[in-house]
Amino acid sequence: MEYNSNQYIGKLLTTVGVIALSVGLMLLIWHLAYVLILLFGGLLFGVFLAGIASALRRILPLPHWSLVLLVTIALISLLTLVAFIAGPAIAEQLIQLRTELSNAIGQLKASIQHQSWGQPLMNWIQQQWENAPLSPRRLMDQVTGAFSTLFGSLADLLVIFFIGFYLALHPKPYTEGTLYLFSRDKRRRLRDVMQAVYHALKWWLIGRATSMSVVGTLTAIGLWVIDMPLIMTLALLAGLLSFIPFLGPIVAAIPAILVGLIDGPSQAIYVVVIYVLVQFLESNIITPYVQIKAVSLPPAVMLSGQLLMGAIFGIHGLALSTPWLVSVIVIVQMLYIQDVLKEKVSPLGQP
Repeated sequence: MEYNSNQYIGKLLTTVGVIALSVGLMLLIWHLAYVLILLFGGLLFGVFLAGIASALRRILPLPHWSLVLLVTIALISLLTLVAFIAGPAIAEQLIQLRTELSNAIGQLKASIQHQSWGQPLMNWIQQQWENAPLSPRRLMDQVTGAFSTLFGSLADLLVIFFIGFYLALHPKPYTEGTLYLFSRDKRRRLRDVMQAVYHALKWWLIGRATSMSVVGTLTAIGLWVIDMPLIMTLALLAGLLSFIPFLGPIVAAIPAILVGLIDGPSQAIYVVVIYVLVQFLESNIITPYVQIKAVSLPPAVMLSGQLLMGAIFGIHGLALSTPWLVSVIVIVQMLYIQDVLKEKVSPLGQP
């Protein structure tokens, strides 16, 4: 009886310890959320640089570090050139877009309130707007904040840049240093897992970069056809936000529709048709073609990951939710499904 009692107390203390450790880990992640997002952003940028360098190595027989340096210099030069040529026009259009959105929202509210059902509807929308955890207002505020950070706060971008640059330039010290935290018998398998995560993220980035370019170009052509103002800014917004599957295109379409409403309901309808058509082409033609080798995720899994990361880390977590989910799925597939359950499954990005 005494042995059973001691055994029960031991199990109880172990359970309490595991719960306390889990809660402490969650609190640590919560407080370090911003730092973790910057680190993961740097890791993703490092994968981007290393992926381009590895592709160039087939053409240029140079050392890996020199190819990474070459890619970095070319990228900085390209961004500088684009900023010099199109930067002033984009900045001017961003200011104009803010004014146009305020006018469009005012016109929309005025037209709704003139209806008999308008005031109750506006009251209900206002209540949902203020109280929802991921309300449209908060989402748009976070998007605005993200763009302010992107164009105004260089500190975070420099942190991400240098983390990614040094990881891509000499990855071995970081990978080997991480492996030394584990016993010798596990290092070979963990090295395979790291390589699989890198491979999956590289192909996911290839798919996203292709999709972003095509979405931005097609959106610009469509808006030019219907003679919309602010084409450059709206197309850039559509291309950049397509980095976030599902939610990004919806957020990108909202300002374009509101600007279209200024010219009348028919123009707004044309805008909706263009954005729906672009997303249809991207989802049914471009993405399936790219995903012959690129990484794809089930829509429900992707959306669930976006909601989870958005709730924990905000707009930055929402932007990086899909690559984070890709990494987690590859780790689970290899360390749990393959090693523990002994099931045969190909990790994401593998043939």
